Amino acid sequence: MAEPAPSYVEEIAATAERPLLILCDHAGKEVPGGLGLLGIDAAALSRHIGWDIGAADLTRGLARRLGAAAVLDHCSRLVIDPNRRPGSATSVPAVSDDCVIPGNQGLDATDLRERAGRYFLPYHRAVARRVAVFRRAGQTPAIVSVHSFTPRMNGEDRPWQVGILWRHDRRIADPVLDHLRARSDLVVGDNQPYSGLGEFGFTVEFHAQRTRLPHVMFEVRQDEIDTPEKAERWADILADALAEPLARPDLYTRFDDVPETPGLEGFSWRRGSRL
Repeated sequence: MAEPAPSYVEEIAATAERPLLILCDHAGKEVPGGLGLLGIDAAALSRHIGWDIGAADLTRGLARRLGAAAVLDHCSRLVIDPNRRPGSATSVPAVSDDCVIPGNQGLDATDLRERAGRYFLPYHRAVARRVAVFRRAGQTPAIVSVHSFTPRMNGEDRPWQVGILWRHDRRIADPVLDHLRARSDLVVGDNQPYSGLGEFGFTVEFHAQRTRLPHVMFEVRQDEIDTPEKAERWADILADALAEPLARPDLYTRFDDVPETPGLEGFSWRRGSRL
């Protein structure tokens, strides 16, 4: 029997039959070992470096409107980033946006493997179990990933209120972009402020692109969703944008084969290999 997910991994059950899974990598700012693990104060942890502000409320709102299953990780990205491959330079950041993280200084390979085993793998195992439930039922699930981004980075304002990230599979991204761009009140980014054509992030690459599942990633600017009321508004906007592509029966099929994503060869969430 699989071990239950820890308390910082939130799972929402589907209320509709449609095979849809919403993921929120940076839902919270919990430090399961206490703030002493990182050596920073609560104010620093509450900044964008510790979590994706507003993303959890948006994810829950989308799940309600779409009847979707969802998995949210509330362990702070400063403990270990669930959207970065373990062992990579940004997996356990020693410095984030000029904030030094004392508890992440000088960690050796054993320390990093322990962090990954304790705080990285439980979330990804929960995601994989949800995908497996759909696959055992003969369904190919669609994956929607929810993130948020800061209004200003590296001294520059970011005008986009929402970004749609995609690579290879555009079956969700294109109609969503068309729907959002038809509105006169939104500035919409196509692979902005980050691009899925570069590094998409571990979660989507491993759970969706590697297995060729239909998928899309949303990046919503944090000042647009930093209160529950604002997040509910954006849940309405994005649910409306997703309605048309998610209603297509032919969406729930694997997309055409693509080259292996570098760095994921042989990675296993079960064994925790390559950690």
